[in-house]
Amino acid sequence: IPQRAFFMARFLVDHVEQMRRDGYINKLRVLDVSNGGALVGQFYYEGAYEIGPDEALIVEAKVPARCGYSSMILTNDIYETTNWFDNHSSLNGAQYHVDKDGVLRVVIANRDPGVLNWLDTAGYPSGAMQGRWTDCDSQPVPSARKVKLADLAGALPPDTPKITPAEREKIIRDRRAAVLQRPLW
Repeated sequence: IPQRAFFMARFLVDHVEQMRRDGYINKLRVLDVSNGGALVGQFYYEGAYEIGPDEALIVEAKVPARCGYSSMILTNDIYETTNWFDNHSSLNGAQYHVDKDGVLRVVIANRDPGVLNWLDTAGYPSGAMQGRWTDCDSQPVPSARKVKLADLAGALPPDTPKITPAEREKIIRDRRAAVLQRPLW
């Protein structure tokens, strides 16, 4: 097993850089893992992100009418999943809010913009964003657009759910508690 882990680590270490070379910076593409052991009914998308300290990336997709599971996560530049135990760097369908128009809007930024659907880069100015739709009636590849953090409120629908720092802290505390309870399941 150690050889297999070593192979996988070397195999993916330049994955984010390859997406950049392919032109997938702040945009997403299909990630076809059908030959690599993907589950039936699972559809992945991915892209590299690059944002400055005063910028945010808004990732948007029309949510499938029927969907068993969906998620979005961030990684660093060597494709390690961003620490979601201490950071709000992943969301799934039970955690995110879908707007009235049926569109999921997720904001990627290096500091909390006070919106519910935020993904924390944990200080990484670049890395990868990856998502999946499982057992869904469609498999949209989201779009992404970069905005200044100062302009974020005007770039989102007026009824975008906002949260306070205390509410965010509670969300992260609850995430930690859930992770720590996993062995008990």
